[in-house]
Amino acid sequence: MRKAIFIFIAVILVAVSIDWIHSCADLKSHKEVFIRYLTYADMYEYKDKDYDYVVRVPSFFNAQPDSLQEEKGRMRFDYADQWINLVIESHVINSEGMSLHAGMDSLAQMLNATEHRLGSDYFILSGPQCENGSRIDGYSYYSKVMVNHKLWFVYTMIYPDDYKDVLTRLFKEIDDWQIWERPHLQLKQGESQTPKAVSE
Repeated sequence: MRKAIFIFIAVILVAVSIDWIHSCADLKSHKEVFIRYLTYADMYEYKDKDYDYVVRVPSFFNAQPDSLQEEKGRMRFDYADQWINLVIESHVINSEGMSLHAGMDSLAQMLNATEHRLGSDYFILSGPQCENGSRIDGYSYYSKVMVNHKLWFVYTMIYPDDYKDVLTRLFKEIDDWQIWERPHLQLKQGESQTPKAVSE
């Protein structure tokens, strides 16, 4: 009888252990959760009420309330959990009469850009994220600046470096961004599951 009770308890312990191991295996890392969100998220269009320009942002990002916007023409969205913070923001600045090339050089120096690319009516900058002159460890930015008359429209993503390999969809969104409304990108569902490295 004792032997039967011992075997019964041992079987229950083994079953509970197997169940626990399977439940642990099912848990996803924070990065895997983010990849899933980004892969299947709709891209929502937001229009700035002051300049009427448009940006597209994943549906699971949170929009900063208008009451917290510090300046005209600024929009800010973020995704945060206890491990990471990812920010998408846009704003409008006056070109101060600078040419696109001169503006790129000036902003590249100011923002400590390590890479830049100049187009016919835009430039793209990327590099380590800094705040008040100090590098924020583990974070970088990617910005597109588009010119329209005397105004520059800026669309920026600030992201954790170890998530760069899964942000293909957002890098593409910034690269393809136009100031005004445009036809929606035909992105295939699951496209960001097989990211390509972003290179200039």
